[in-house]
Amino acid sequence: MAFVRVGEASALSPGAGLCVVVRGVEVGIFRVGEELFALENSCPHAGHPLSEGTLDGSVVTCTAHGWDFDLRTGFRPGEPDGFPIPRFPVKVEGDGLFIDLDAPLPVVRVARSRGGREAT
Repeated sequence: MAFVRVGEASALSPGAGLCVVVRGVEVGIFRVGEELFALENSCPHAGHPLSEGTLDGSVVTCTAHGWDFDLRTGFRPGEPDGFPIPRFPVKVEGDGLFIDLDAPLPVVRVARSRGGREAT
């Protein structure tokens, strides 16, 4: 893993997003309680920065058109088989805030029945 220091943890306010740029990639970082989340900062609908969105628990809502995403999974709530926003490991050491772009977090998909037959 190649964690890169992106700032100070004290700059990350609870309930608000913070945008950092790591090797040309915009990443939104969020603090929900004591947990930290980092994901690509662009809403797939229109490219608006998610770090400017509003937080409700672990869900960030894009202020441009109201699309929402669960910071824990990258998926839109209720759509676990869509296309998630890439998420990245984030950690605090001392007061340093670190992100690892080289090791995106795995996508965890939840199977949903669509009323059809299962393949055998």
